[in-house]
Amino acid sequence: MTDIAPARPRTRLEGSARPTYSIDDAAPVFTIATVATVEPRPDDAELLHSSGGRAEWIAAELVKPGAVFDGKVHLPSSKKNAKRAGAVEPITYSALKAIISITMREMPRVEAQCFPPEVVLAAIEGGPHSASQLQLEQGARLLTRLVSYYWTSVATAFAEAWDDRHGYILWQSFGLTAVSRFGGRIIQERVDEREIMQQYFDTAVAAVAARIALDADDFVGFASQSGANRVYTMLVEADSEHEAELTELVDSLANGFDWGKAASAPSPLPFG
Repeated sequence: MTDIAPARPRTRLEGSARPTYSIDDAAPVFTIATVATVEPRPDDAELLHSSGGRAEWIAAELVKPGAVFDGKVHLPSSKKNAKRAGAVEPITYSALKAIISITMREMPRVEAQCFPPEVVLAAIEGGPHSASQLQLEQGARLLTRLVSYYWTSVATAFAEAWDDRHGYILWQSFGLTAVSRFGGRIIQERVDEREIMQQYFDTAVAAVAARIALDADDFVGFASQSGANRVYTMLVEADSEHEAELTELVDSLANGFDWGKAASAPSPLPFG
């Protein structure tokens, strides 16, 4: 199973849940146990040997029926679901591969942990049915799950933008680039904190959506890479504001807690 890096220490509110973890080489590591319970893809083995190929591998998973980009990506007519025939999807399959590549560039540590270089070399030598190749595919499915968690949270937090390609910038080139780049940051943050369940992504992205809207009218004149950079900066600032407010809340709760009342009653036995 693919491991995820140890987290940074962080104060948490009581009652919040975490995935369970195991100890390996004295360091806590996280896994998603379901990544190996799906049909393997040995015919696509070579795709997992490079970053560009991995983006294509993940894209194929994310457009499957019921996946987060189902109905949002233009596919050849022969591959379309009958219900989608004639629909106008906001992006092309090539664009989906490109935005996944952008996301992966923003989380190099996660990619390296899912695809260790020594395992890649062993998989190349061992072939598509080797244990090393299976390990790479497990890493690919874990990374796919994380990317899916992020975009599912985007679809929920920015629901109107998700369904309206004209009134919002989400599906415009510069907006999509910024949101994709921001996805790498969010995924890396959640992995660093070991918060790798859907609920954590939902909370993080909803907090950003509460601080920034994606209405097209608010971004008149934005375009190309400069526009993408400006939107990305706005998303990062909104995320930072949320983190600062959360830290302040946790600190205020800790400072206001009456530790004397919470302490155990003094022992009646004499000492000294």
